[in-house]
Amino acid sequence: MRVLPLIFAGATLIAWSIPARLPAQVEATPIPAPAKPDFSAFRFLIGTWTCSTLSSRRPAPFQTIVTYRFDSTGYWIDQRSVIAPLSWMTSTLTILDRITYDPATNRWIDVSSGDLGTYGLSVSSGWRGDQIAWHDLSFAPSADIGSQTDTTMTRTSDTKTISVQALTEAKTGRSVSVKTTCAKS
Repeated sequence: MRVLPLIFAGATLIAWSIPARLPAQVEATPIPAPAKPDFSAFRFLIGTWTCSTLSSRRPAPFQTIVTYRFDSTGYWIDQRSVIAPLSWMTSTLTILDRITYDPATNRWIDVSSGDLGTYGLSVSSGWRGDQIAWHDLSFAPSADIGSQTDTTMTRTSDTKTISVQALTEAKTGRSVSVKTTCAKS
């Protein structure tokens, strides 16, 4: 009768040791590459633009040079924005945006970073006619800005865009309008 438990114990040890001696099964199927985004609605942006931004909380409009290009992978549009020094901003500010499409969430994504700790993450459902609205997921109310609207860009032609946004100052409750007009160089 003692033989049966010994046989069972021996068989169990052998069964446990067999998988350890076999080579590990590694998945060999390559991960399929996702489809590249359809940037056709954004194609008109490719190139260099000169933009003028007028904010109701600043003494004068300021200029930005914006360059759009496709990245080498075909999955992103790279946007580089450079603002020269101003009376209220004493150094050049460069902001880099990367725009792509997320098919899992059916939305456009804009990831940005820049000098002086600038960062952002905005999403859009895409172009509706000649307009696209970007919602800033990274915005959080602060001591300076209490709220903001989405930024809406309107394509008035292949060489001109107008973007608008509004924000509310936290301390005063004052509504501030921001309008950016861009012309392709």
